[in-house]
Amino acid sequence: MTPPEQGQPPGAGHAPAAAPAPLRERAKRFYLEHEPACTAGFFVAGFLFDTLAVGRIDRLHNIIHQATYLFLCALFISLELRELYAGFVPPPRLSAAWRYHKGATHFMLGTLLNIYTLFYFKSASWGVSLVFLTVLAALLAVNERRPSGRSGATMRMGLFSLCLISYFTYLVPMLAGSIGALPFAGSLAAAGAVMGVLAWRLRRHLAAEPLRRHALVPFAAVQLGFAGLYAAKMIPPVPLSVSSIGIYHDVRRDGDRFLLAMTRPRWRFWERGDQTFLARPGDKVHCFVSVFSPTRFKERLRLRWFSWGPAGWLESDAVALDIVGGRDGGFRTYAVKSRYKPGRWRVRVETSDGRELGRIDFTLAADDSVGARPTRTALR
Repeated sequence: MTPPEQGQPPGAGHAPAAAPAPLRERAKRFYLEHEPACTAGFFVAGFLFDTLAVGRIDRLHNIIHQATYLFLCALFISLELRELYAGFVPPPRLSAAWRYHKGATHFMLGTLLNIYTLFYFKSASWGVSLVFLTVLAALLAVNERRPSGRSGATMRMGLFSLCLISYFTYLVPMLAGSIGALPFAGSLAAAGAVMGVLAWRLRRHLAAEPLRRHALVPFAAVQLGFAGLYAAKMIPPVPLSVSSIGIYHDVRRDGDRFLLAMTRPRWRFWERGDQTFLARPGDKVHCFVSVFSPTRFKERLRLRWFSWGPAGWLESDAVALDIVGGRDGGFRTYAVKSRYKPGRWRVRVETSDGRELGRIDFTLAADDSVGARPTRTALR
């Protein structure tokens, strides 16, 4: 190493260090160098964004928020297809922002998928919700592969189709005030009408083959999947959801409140009421359920009682319960069973079209003890 000349300060013979780039430029360079990972990050961020923000399913601002995201996703994906096949070039003043349209699309799709996954999870028991959670995990895995170009546009159109049909699957029944085959068919028809308008707009710029492959086929596949799952009673019955369900020794109404009596020790905090039901002669089993539904929504539920035997779960009886919507905490009601035998039991809450809304399992055992039982009361 050559020492600095006499009279020069140390380091005078070296070029000065370059000043760090502005934060905006560094962020832009990082995005360009890691665009696939950033796009996936936008998707996950959108999925997590609304976890705490989603409130009641029938809030007007939630409905408008989702419609806005769906419109923007449709716009961005349409322009992306035009860019791939019709030479679309954004205006000069928007060219810099257009670079980030894929990340923005993934963010909005992630947000919408988060909302609908929460709705589906709330509107069905774990066994049914698991199907949709598995589908969502598969979609996230596909997204992690970070397809680009034409395959990426097809994937985003498929995710958009899923969100579009999910939107109408809860919106149409909510507007109709009921669920069933007819509102569900109306949901598919409404989503099909929106996709028809989008395809009509794209037809002016795309040839028939890319329009079919990138727009019509993904939408038709998702729509047929929804129809098949509905026929198998695996589509959760949104916009309904079980707010709470439990087994109790007694349920009584006191004005606007329900008094729920239980003998469960406090340390068994994970149980919902008396899921270990110790029955003395004359005891009745009470199943209390609170079901949320939108305002002016009416539905007839069935509480089906099952007991476990050598042949599996056998239905004991069923009780029909009419509910009306609008209450934040859900419409509260209960059913009583006085004839039973020790063993494993299950109560399943079903909608009028036979879809499972929720369930609870409990164990019933004879209580041979005498004397007073420690009983406490919860308010609902």
